[in-house]
Amino acid sequence: MCRLALMDNAGIKYIEKEYGLENLFNYLERQLGGHGNGICFIYNDGTYFIKKGVSLTNKEIVRRVMADIDCIKWIIYHTRLASVGSINNRNCHPFEDNGRVMAMNGTERNYTVVDEYLTDTENILLSTKNLVNGTKKYHSVFLGYENGKVFANKNCGSLEYLPCTNGGKVFASRFPENYYENESVYEAPQYFIEGVRMKNLKLVRRNICFDYGVYGCYSY
Repeated sequence: MCRLALMDNAGIKYIEKEYGLENLFNYLERQLGGHGNGICFIYNDGTYFIKKGVSLTNKEIVRRVMADIDCIKWIIYHTRLASVGSINNRNCHPFEDNGRVMAMNGTERNYTVVDEYLTDTENILLSTKNLVNGTKKYHSVFLGYENGKVFANKNCGSLEYLPCTNGGKVFASRFPENYYENESVYEAPQYFIEGVRMKNLKLVRRNICFDYGVYGCYSY
């Protein structure tokens, strides 16, 4: 299992100003990560750049994000907790293939094996012609970039959505507890693709008991 996030330019600026982008990434890494981080920068001109590695820190990632902020349209962030494949730089997400990018949170067993030495995520990427629709048959969460648009397929996994007050969009596996106190956080739609309006979202509520160290959540 892993943790991931997807956000547009306005979302990046909002999180950095209100909470600190590095704080959010550190939270996700502490939850279910630590075996390598990665990020895909998707630029205004449609090009992208991936940086990833076992030793890549969130501080380094955020430094690069803020240096390129005027050119960035979206970012896809991933922190890995290895379930399939060894812990090395190659197996860190996101992956790319012929101008397509994909990151996954989950573990899949039933997929077409292109190369037995690759992870489940990379095999799915290489064997799927249309990522937006082709990853809907799996259980895991998929974030990606294909044909000039980002997409997020929640499927049976965990993905939440924060609509920022400045108009930004932020998706994450989960947010730190203070977000639920200060923001309206929703369950992400089953499927999202850039440019399509999201409708009928369910608000996430979390009950937190700090004295007993337990929490619960529900949505309506």
